[in-house]
Amino acid sequence: MSTDGMTSDAPERPADVRRVPLRRLGALVDGRVRDLQGRYRRNQPTGVSDLAALRRASTAAPGSDPRVWEMTVAGLDVPAGTSDEPTDDERAVHAALTLYAIHQQSQTASMHHAGYGLGRSVRALVQPDRSNEKAVRRRFEALGTASTFVELMDHARGLVRQLRSAAVPLDYGRLADDLAALQDPATAAGVRLRWGREYHRARPADAAGATSAAQTEPPTDLEENA
Repeated sequence: MSTDGMTSDAPERPADVRRVPLRRLGALVDGRVRDLQGRYRRNQPTGVSDLAALRRASTAAPGSDPRVWEMTVAGLDVPAGTSDEPTDDERAVHAALTLYAIHQQSQTASMHHAGYGLGRSVRALVQPDRSNEKAVRRRFEALGTASTFVELMDHARGLVRQLRSAAVPLDYGRLADDLAALQDPATAAGVRLRWGREYHRARPADAAGATSAAQTEPPTDLEENA
């Protein structure tokens, strides 16, 4: 087993420091979010309108809103003979992008930040005196044990709104990969285990560091040139 990241400075680094490379799906979402983020932060009309459209589609079924097809459906591999039901990847991309749109609303800092796995970001919501830890953990556990994707999204939207209020970022490329894997019984347990490790390895009240990271993240080529 790899021991990367198990050094004395591990608590100061992202809880998912042994970062698994993004799948093609996660890389696609990462690129789209960075493009959206760059246009929105420069107050470009298309960035503002695209995020608004994604927020409106947050409770809609994947693929049901033509206004967001280019962002949520284009570029995905759909095997021949696929039914009219959304695929796992389509659900994951739609979920990640619409959650990002909720998260970035009214924020000037970048709410998408590589290395901020879901467990780490949720842990940053815990106050230094841990007075709210039970409530935070209860909501996180409810998301992890949701029996349907619709239920999972209900909990995810609530958590993302809390992250937005605390200005804590999240890695949306990683989230897309996690949400796709969570729908497969063969890989779902691994996703939950990683979320639990991230949550319990991160320091309580990492929100200050998370906020600083969101504010100081350098622009990518996509953000500079979009």
